[in-house]
Amino acid sequence: MYESYFGLTGAPFLLNPDPSFFFDSKGHSSALSYLKFGLYQAEGFIVVTGDIGAGKTTLVRTLLGDIDNNKVVAAQLVSTQLEAGDLLRSAIAAFGIPLKGQTKAELIATLEAYLTLLATQNKRAVLIVDEAQNLSRDAIEELRMLSNFQFGNQALLQSFLIGQPELRDMLLSRSLEQLRQRVIASYHLGPMDRDETRRYIEHRLKKVGWNDKPHFDNDAFDEIYQWTSGIPRRINLLCNRLLLATFLAEGQEITATDVARIAMEIRAEIGEAVTSRPMGDASPSVEPVQEPLRPMVVPTLTDSIAQQPDAPLKFTNELMQPRQTRGPKTHAFLLIVGSRTGCVRAAALQRAFAARNDLPALKMLLLNVSGHFELNVDWQEHLGLREPDYTLHVPPGSNVGQFADALRQLDSILTEVNPAAIIVQGGEDSALAASLAAHRQGLPIIHLEAGLRSFDRARTQEINAMMCDHMADLLLTSEWVAHDNLTREGIPADRVQFVGNLVMDSVRTMLPQASPPKYTLRQFGQSPDILKQKQGYGLVCLTSSGVGGQLLPLSDLVAVLKSICRDLPLIWVASEQTRQLLNQNNMLAGVDQAHIALLPVVPYYKMIGLIGTASCILTDSSTVQEEATIMGVPCLTLHNYTERRITVEQGTNIAVGGNSSLIHRAVAEILRGGGKKGRLPKFWDGMTANRVTEHMAAWWKARAPRETMASLV
Repeated sequence: MYESYFGLTGAPFLLNPDPSFFFDSKGHSSALSYLKFGLYQAEGFIVVTGDIGAGKTTLVRTLLGDIDNNKVVAAQLVSTQLEAGDLLRSAIAAFGIPLKGQTKAELIATLEAYLTLLATQNKRAVLIVDEAQNLSRDAIEELRMLSNFQFGNQALLQSFLIGQPELRDMLLSRSLEQLRQRVIASYHLGPMDRDETRRYIEHRLKKVGWNDKPHFDNDAFDEIYQWTSGIPRRINLLCNRLLLATFLAEGQEITATDVARIAMEIRAEIGEAVTSRPMGDASPSVEPVQEPLRPMVVPTLTDSIAQQPDAPLKFTNELMQPRQTRGPKTHAFLLIVGSRTGCVRAAALQRAFAARNDLPALKMLLLNVSGHFELNVDWQEHLGLREPDYTLHVPPGSNVGQFADALRQLDSILTEVNPAAIIVQGGEDSALAASLAAHRQGLPIIHLEAGLRSFDRARTQEINAMMCDHMADLLLTSEWVAHDNLTREGIPADRVQFVGNLVMDSVRTMLPQASPPKYTLRQFGQSPDILKQKQGYGLVCLTSSGVGGQLLPLSDLVAVLKSICRDLPLIWVASEQTRQLLNQNNMLAGVDQAHIALLPVVPYYKMIGLIGTASCILTDSSTVQEEATIMGVPCLTLHNYTERRITVEQGTNIAVGGNSSLIHRAVAEILRGGGKKGRLPKFWDGMTANRVTEHMAAWWKARAPRETMASLV
């Protein structure tokens, strides 16, 4: 209707998915890369999830338009409210196969015969299942069974599961563990940011000959983003109505006021309440439309989270009430460190703070927990880490007892020191304890490594990270997927900044000091001959809180390692707890030292030397996963979940869990072809500490006047 009035060759904002309008946003570009990567792998499952209207169907149609039809035969299922038998019939129909017979055995035989025929023609089949969250669990299990079809060593059918976020929740269930182990890549398609929203609108307009008619004010683009949250379908709906309204009014310009008016009309038409923005907002419009989100709240210390992993978290007002008395304000940021990785990040952060004069001083509080990592002089010297300004010691005890003791001590020292802000890291126990104490006292909290999720609520680190995120005033992320996680949990985008990976900064600094493995082996009485094997060596590194601290999983893994070490010698860096389990249960009986060399935990410069020259790494440590991706070493993660998903999606990491056959197969592939070749994710460039301090400086500059005013009250 309005196209000729504005001189456009077509309608730019139709709701139907159209690949010709595909916009290469960061999220859509990454998702398309994963789909293409999946095609290249020619096996297993690729999972892409996203909210309603995020552009998943457009993504799929873009992929279908790019494939070589002479090599790949693709079929798509759209109607997915299917049971197992219906799925077989629908898949057969989607590939255009004449249906022969009605029993399940006949249906399977028909599909397998067709797929085998394709293989003999050097073609392969891809089944794309849209809206896969509607599939029954039996239907999903049927898909897994179909993935067993093989012709020689070639998989006959590969499946792409495209769906809403509920699909991810489904796949996390125990009943679908076997399918999860066959997922070779997954991606969540989140909303676009403010700048991408503007470029998306301009991209679609230019596709139909737009020449700044109508003209969009700069504020209009911002207002569209506020109302749509960067979700493509919402943008299309709003922009289509804006163009229509401007045409009917015979106008030539679209302002922020126009956007707000039309957005409120749409909201009223669909029955949503219309409310104005809070007082004090500089923008004249109202708060954006948001998908309903379950609120995130903080559990009490007495909640039994591990026993009720699916129960909603509970909030305790008493714990969070601000204290009435505290010491004089210390004009410094207090960095909380309680782990090996925390020290690695702290070293990079200390160097960056030292180079700036627009930030408060950085002081470090070290939390030494008995039985866990303890900082020593060797670590400090090679990391270039300054002596901690404060050190707290937590005596032996149960996990809950140690946490309570740490919380009590942190509460006391924060009251005494009264820092300008605290900085916590990831999902460490020290991060949660410090955040709870600081939140109670009304101290600002900065969270490094924010937004990382493994989606396993049984893991303590997962709960810790979620709670720290919701208490933090400034959240600094290491990968884009973290922003999607935080958006789904209702955390405002203006509290979140993407900075990259601090571990990369320290690894880059450490590489010139990295100790050759032969010297490390000799230091601990092990023969360097293990390094002379043609195929190299594998490095095993387990955490005490994971496989390395549990008798049965460790025993099962040792059986696998005994088999692997016949073809690939192993160097095993083991904690004291893991070594005790190995020795007490005589697990390595009969293993030649030429096949497995057992080392204690080594200083960081020695560990970097071991990682950097290994043929592959077997680990359950998220930090070692990062380090492997940074140094380009194939890494096998020995559990099914990882909050470091980007190391799987872009890096060198493969999640194999405890599955013996998957581990053997992955190691064989490494020996045969060198293993997975990844790439460094964005901002894993050694400059993260500079970005961290830049964002902290901007945040502090905006906050400092309020801090000054508060001190006068």
